[in-house]
Amino acid sequence: MKKIGLIAGKSRYPLILAEAARKQGYSIFAIGIKGETLPEIANYVSEVHWLDIGEWDKLVGLLKHAEIREAIMAGGVSKTILFRKDIHIDRTALEIINALKDKRDMSILNAFAQQLEKEGIELLDATLFLEDLLPEKGCLTARLPNSREWEDIKFGWDIAEEIARLDIGMTVVVKNKIVLAVEGMEGTDETIRRGASLGGEGTVVIKVSRFVQDRRFDLPVIGLTTVRTLNETKAKVLAIEAGKVLFLDKQEAIAEADKAEISIVAL
Repeated sequence: MKKIGLIAGKSRYPLILAEAARKQGYSIFAIGIKGETLPEIANYVSEVHWLDIGEWDKLVGLLKHAEIREAIMAGGVSKTILFRKDIHIDRTALEIINALKDKRDMSILNAFAQQLEKEGIELLDATLFLEDLLPEKGCLTARLPNSREWEDIKFGWDIAEEIARLDIGMTVVVKNKIVLAVEGMEGTDETIRRGASLGGEGTVVIKVSRFVQDRRFDLPVIGLTTVRTLNETKAKVLAIEAGKVLFLDKQEAIAEADKAEISIVAL
């Protein structure tokens, strides 16, 4: 049985990936991040070790001791955790971070990926085993956007692509061609809530991939939680980039979207 490493972040993404890998005959050696990774990851992997976010040397040591040569990074980590005073970051991690010209997501992730490669561990495509969760172009729900919502999608799409190019975020919320919220470091769900707090019902949410998306890590993801946030805030449309945004728990999420008369389109 082939062994593969899994560096697991938040959400159900690592769980779904681990289950898919297991079905294809892989043994999964997982690293879970305390306070971020769902505890249920233990039910989907052969072995899991729990570390704090800054324990880089321990992470590398565990992977090398387990003779892991290939690993997948799945699920993000809340960037706000870096501002917590109770988080200890080891010397190696600090050296990597302090050497960066900026602290943008891709700068941080690329730096740690390069460090892993120096240690003989290759990071694989994060969509491995999950290609069927990248929706093709089309409307995924029963309800189609109306004419006003299509105009908002067209308006917001260019803005979403621009903030993605600048590596600020990947989600915008608009209504009547007014930008209500741009994603920063708070994540998609909070961006949707912030937009709804300003625009009320009927907002349109657009989520794209990065301008240059490295498929080894931090792919844009939507899922059941996203749909429930849309329903909670009475948003009416979610437009995503076809073939580049992972759609977790797709069937259940679409069923809830249909029940709430929410449109989900892949463009």
